[in-house]
Amino acid sequence: MQNPMTNDFFSRLDAAIAEYAVLNHPFYQAWNAGTLSNADLKDYAEQYYQFERNFPRYVSAVHANTEKLEHRQQLLENLLEEERGTDNHPELWLRFSDALGCSRDDVRNAAPYAETNALAATLGSITRNGSTLEGVAALYAYESQIPEVSKTKIDGLTKFYGVTSNEGLSFFRVHEHADEIHRRAEMDMLAELVATPEDEAKAIEAARSVAKAYYELLSGVVRENKIMCN
Repeated sequence: MQNPMTNDFFSRLDAAIAEYAVLNHPFYQAWNAGTLSNADLKDYAEQYYQFERNFPRYVSAVHANTEKLEHRQQLLENLLEEERGTDNHPELWLRFSDALGCSRDDVRNAAPYAETNALAATLGSITRNGSTLEGVAALYAYESQIPEVSKTKIDGLTKFYGVTSNEGLSFFRVHEHADEIHRRAEMDMLAELVATPEDEAKAIEAARSVAKAYYELLSGVVRENKIMCN
């Protein structure tokens, strides 16, 4: 990272994402307090699957719009981890749903809430129609949060909700480590792509939009399940 703007840029970028940090959402605070019901978790699993099954498409869209070979190679590694083989990430999420006692058909066919649709629309629009810079920033807004989120989820699931099997926890264990790598790769790409203050502004706005939409997915789950949050 040789661009002298880099350190200040990432401070501002991370601050924009932190405005909507999902670990601060009342849903995750209830998760960490052990006050969610199994029905709450099942509904969350259904809504999140509607996002998770499409996340590889967002990575693919950025890959398709990227000119530099080295950046495409980094994005391809991310995409392969998401979709390749029988342990693809949507399948790992279904295994978590199994551990909650969900019907896979119910998870696959759940009607998305308005907030779930808004997240899909936001990520889909930025990754398909935005620049490579904006697309990578959009991915970073999500993936930069996931290692810490995954650790917190594992702690809550094992302590309060009886999910202790390797199958039930595999999605979070994989993401606890894989998204450390993705986060670093996306930071490296952004450091090369940001050249002007205008670039910074575009990247930060894309990241903030995705972070907010991701946060609000949880708000939809809270509303529909009438979850009491402190």
